Amino acid sequence: MKSIKKYKEVYILGIGGSGMSSIAKYLNQRGSIVKGYDQRSSYVTNLLENDGVTTTQDMSNEKYNKDVLYIVSSALKIEETFLKHYESKENVMSRPTFLHLLSKEVEIIGITGSHGKTSTTALVAHIFHYNNINVSYIYGGVSSFGNIGGHFGDENLPLVLETDEAFNTFEHIEIENLLVTNIDNDHLDYFGSFTNLVKAFTQVISKVKKTVVINYDDNNLKKIKNDNLITYGEHQEADIKIQEPNIISYKKSNHIVKSVLLGKHYLSNMAGAIALCTLYELSITKIIEAISKFSGVKRRLEYIGNYKDVKFYDDYGHHPTEMKATISALKNSTPGKLFVIFQPHRFTRTRDNFEQLQESLEDADFAVVTDVYSAGEDPIPGISSKNFKGKNIKYIKSLRSVPIYIKDNIASGDNVLTLGAGDVTLLGPQILKYLND
Repeated sequence: MKSIKKYKEVYILGIGGSGMSSIAKYLNQRGSIVKGYDQRSSYVTNLLENDGVTTTQDMSNEKYNKDVLYIVSSALKIEETFLKHYESKENVMSRPTFLHLLSKEVEIIGITGSHGKTSTTALVAHIFHYNNINVSYIYGGVSSFGNIGGHFGDENLPLVLETDEAFNTFEHIEIENLLVTNIDNDHLDYFGSFTNLVKAFTQVISKVKKTVVINYDDNNLKKIKNDNLITYGEHQEADIKIQEPNIISYKKSNHIVKSVLLGKHYLSNMAGAIALCTLYELSITKIIEAISKFSGVKRRLEYIGNYKDVKFYDDYGHHPTEMKATISALKNSTPGKLFVIFQPHRFTRTRDNFEQLQESLEDADFAVVTDVYSAGEDPIPGISSKNFKGKNIKYIKSLRSVPIYIKDNIASGDNVLTLGAGDVTLLGPQILKYLND
């Protein structure tokens, strides 16, 4: 296999996706000529265009070229593209293969876990940059400090990488130091069982070259044995201890962590980031100062505006554990009622987690559920948003009807949260516009 550095031109299929757009930005800054296809233009493709990356919504005229590196998103079927006869060529690869090859060329600081990995990767990258350490980074999100989560920094410094478990992406990535936030039952349609998912995490952890930082409050991670382990959590035996609402104990001294981010789950992620960054000779004072200046990642409990003292937030959470954490964080910070507008993501996930999804919505004062966002999946008979029931849960078929419901029910001091990984993110600004008109 040629080194991926040898290719001057890169073509990315599915370039608008969160994982692919960050790779595009990283490679563009590294000096490659980057182009790509996505089925629709979006906020993300516009950001890429501003950075000098060419994007298109039509690949019917594209022809295979042996001198171009092709990276294909897991969300696309290669047999439906112009590369269908070239799948076995060494310059045509999936995202996991690309990241595996990249990890042979650069030192990787990995951040993985079922929840919190995007925010934590962005936070770790921010801590380094705030302290004038120009690391590279790749994570699947848009942050307030660097737009798309891709950056090519000093080539002698490590790459901070969101090391994703979906499709077992992280299986072959070579990792120097790794932070693991938690293990939860997601992506079981791929792994087949929770046992297989835990096994996949365990295998990745066992191959880490230096230190593994783990969340000691996670029962599955607590069982992991490793010679070079640093632990964090509320657990008494953790190396770095968390005390709510904002105290972290490090080497027997207490530090107050100031942050605009709400919720216990963020404090846990911060403790993990502290543990990881201290491996790189950063002082705890400098790390905590950087955390206080971090405003988060878009779509992670992101404040989007207010109307007559009603605050609007948007969050990407689409798994029950994430939803519970986000709803609880907002509920604890609102004087009024919390309205959640939830768009289930994928029919398989809705089927596999239905009871837990319904349970997490019951924590809100009022929950509106809209139709399932398919993310390319075929409908499953009997799996529908109509099945969500409860005294505070209401099914509204169309996103368009939601602004009227919100207008008729909110009062001063309430919070409204749009929740889900689909196009529900567009709804908050639309409701605000409707209210202001």
